[in-house]
Amino acid sequence: MDVRLGRAAPLPRGISAHCLGLSVLAVCGAMPESAAAQSLFPYGPYSSIQMNVDPAGDNIAGDAAHEPTIALDPNNPDRLVAGWKQFASIASGSREGGWAYSDDGGKHWHFQGVVTPGEQRTNIMVDVDSAGNFYYQSLHYDSTGNFAADVQVFKSLDGGVSWQAPVYAHGEGADKGRIGIDRSGTASDGHIYLHWREGLDDKRFTRSVNGGLSYEAPVSVPENPSFGTIGVGTNGEVYLAGRKESGSLVGTKLVYDGYLFATSLNARDPNAIPSFTTQAIDMGGSPITFMIPNNPNPLGPIGDIQVAVDHSAGALRNNIYLLAPVDPPGTDNLDVNFIRSSDGGLTWSAPLRINTDTADRNAFQWFPMLGVADNARIDAVWYDTREKLQAGTSQLYYSYSWDGGVTWSPNRAVTATFNTQIGYPLGVDKIGDYSHLVSDKYGAHVSYTATYNGEQDVYYLNVFPDCNNNGKSDVLDIEQRQSGDTNQNHLPDACENMTVTGDQDSDRDVDLLDLNIVLAARNKPASGAGDPRDLDHNGTINVLDSRKLALLCTRPQCAK
Repeated sequence: MDVRLGRAAPLPRGISAHCLGLSVLAVCGAMPESAAAQSLFPYGPYSSIQMNVDPAGDNIAGDAAHEPTIALDPNNPDRLVAGWKQFASIASGSREGGWAYSDDGGKHWHFQGVVTPGEQRTNIMVDVDSAGNFYYQSLHYDSTGNFAADVQVFKSLDGGVSWQAPVYAHGEGADKGRIGIDRSGTASDGHIYLHWREGLDDKRFTRSVNGGLSYEAPVSVPENPSFGTIGVGTNGEVYLAGRKESGSLVGTKLVYDGYLFATSLNARDPNAIPSFTTQAIDMGGSPITFMIPNNPNPLGPIGDIQVAVDHSAGALRNNIYLLAPVDPPGTDNLDVNFIRSSDGGLTWSAPLRINTDTADRNAFQWFPMLGVADNARIDAVWYDTREKLQAGTSQLYYSYSWDGGVTWSPNRAVTATFNTQIGYPLGVDKIGDYSHLVSDKYGAHVSYTATYNGEQDVYYLNVFPDCNNNGKSDVLDIEQRQSGDTNQNHLPDACENMTVTGDQDSDRDVDLLDLNIVLAARNKPASGAGDPRDLDHNGTINVLDSRKLALLCTRPQCAK
């Protein structure tokens, strides 16, 4: 453990950073007020690692950062790039485009400063193409800092260490710029799609079909879905999720007129002008913005409508998933709801509430994040106030699904609580507009904003399914044969109420302890027809049974 100036070196991705009895660390809970500023915050098996840090990896006092997004190199799981809105000083409202990269799977981050010093930027989004080239999209302000002059996209050929000159991508007067890149492996692989809200006209979607060298004239999307993300299907289909721009004030809430989902089947064709069809969708509640100070994000939204597409090779391939913050019927404040389509967005499942706290607690679930791994696992993370039931105190919760979102794992807190209503940069009374995650087969890479050091900073968090609570991804457990998966449902057998063939000691595992039980009874008659030691059912426990059991071992070399 490398500890210096209050900094502890993080442990490897997908493996627990167990609670440490060091006074300089916020251990498995909120940081004591007297603790020194630091950059690693363990909570149970998970650790939040600060990204806007100095060259030594320590917190930079007095700055601010929020709205982080993250991208993972599809060819190198150790290479991650994050981008965010960076404020040099909390006393200034001047925002620039910050970024960092990690070349060791998120254990350490290299904060490189800002992409164009002295130029104001917002709504930073990063993404990556199939070749591992990273892209950095942002709204670029004019010299006054009050008008988004255009959308610009930078490209990195060296894993986010440096960026080429920005490329103009239209979007004068835009807000909430978003990026999506085709990694389908089809003819449209590498296409870059941009979408934004507002602007000088209603043409708010553009694309690049030449690797980001140039962007085409923007086109309109019917009904202009906003505050959403972009998804790309397995055959290059383009999906936009969002909400309507129209709404009305209902008490202290601005309630918008519904959620939208737009589909383009020809944006993948470089010779066609992209066109979209847009439909209203039911998320089980309403999109809102609070018009009162006593909400988690006083002058900011409650998060984007998330869209993700399953690119796995199995039965769930090309499923489309949406996750949204919703104002549900009744008195409950906010929920995160999920819907699914298995027919390209033509029809949708009934809305499912992912947060499982009781509605009468009136907690806020907000800033949802959604990803789908190549092994079909869906990851959902969100901000949640259920612990303290105070609008200004949140922590991140995690849930995952292996069956296309039909069932979900129990909600699990994965960070300590933090105050979302402190550390505001001058004139920016919010903790940003969104947070973000991407999934891989072992877990999810999360980028989010928190105030553990009393100021807004951006953090990396690797969460993973861990149903047996051993501090390691269940996927790793099964891959390394630390646990069996008899029914091949991605859950370690130890997590299920099931009988595992060969398991002699009822621990839902087959290892050396089980083999020794069979060997101890060698050459003895079976106790009956159901004797589990008599694996070949010949009435005698012998060397043939031990050989048969060895083939059933769930651990390497049958180790215990």
